[in-house]
Amino acid sequence: MCRYNTGKFLRATAKICVEEYGGDIPPDVEGLLALPGVGPKMAYLVMNVGWGVSSGICVDTHVHRISERLGWVPAVALGVNGTPRKNRTAEDTRKCLEGWLPQAEWVDINPLLVGHGRAVCS
Repeated sequence: MCRYNTGKFLRATAKICVEEYGGDIPPDVEGLLALPGVGPKMAYLVMNVGWGVSSGICVDTHVHRISERLGWVPAVALGVNGTPRKNRTAEDTRKCLEGWLPQAEWVDINPLLVGHGRAVCS
């Protein structure tokens, strides 16, 4: 069972796209994130693939897990108040990767790591 009401999100998103964007999708990350049910991973994926704009790294389970295994992200993340916390989020991983990976590689890293994760890492 889906934990989200996908149909409700789709209807609301379609209405916003028709009314505010002439039937298209928002042309920027902020507009995409404002759509119901759209998170950072999907917003960056749409920007990369749909608009051809490298605006961020898409971090899914595979990218998150493999980045940790390769030591590409630190062992702990810092909370809002600067205190360390053990559990990193996909957003922590995205920000860390974007801090050192050249922007020219941001679009390619997701399909490479996702493919590797699906084929090799279980």
